[in-house]
Amino acid sequence: MTRVHLVSFSLISYKYNHLVYYLIMAGLLFYGSSSVALWFVGKNIVSRAANNALDLLLNTNAVEILKDPKAVNAVSGLLHQYRNLKSDHIAYEAMINVREAMKRVTDVTDQAKLRKEVHENGYFSRWRTYDASIDNRKILGETEILLARLEIFTNLLKHSE
Repeated sequence: MTRVHLVSFSLISYKYNHLVYYLIMAGLLFYGSSSVALWFVGKNIVSRAANNALDLLLNTNAVEILKDPKAVNAVSGLLHQYRNLKSDHIAYEAMINVREAMKRVTDVTDQAKLRKEVHENGYFSRWRTYDASIDNRKILGETEILLARLEIFTNLLKHSE
């Protein structure tokens, strides 16, 4: 080879060496910035997943308060007033239905209180917040049935007079 070819080859390899160094530096910068971005995103995803898992485990979004229906006391006073209603009266069957509905409301309320007490006395369950939302829905449903039957009973009492 001639001297010209050696010089041109060395110039080409010099250009490529810098290109390789630039590619290596760009790769390192890309790797560093992408690893920081992935760490940040991963940390947030793991943090949110851990918070959601703890919320689910400890039940922190639970409704703790049991609803105590006030209608039972008022209805029991009304039933006590009409306790001597004759069986041939037009509102007698409605009074029996109101009494049964009132008994169901008190039973559901007592079951909910018992369930809460059992939850509070359990070893593992005491670390988890008691969720009364399901029991409250049951109590509310039974109270609505009671109030509907009470309305029928009072309407029959008005029409019988």
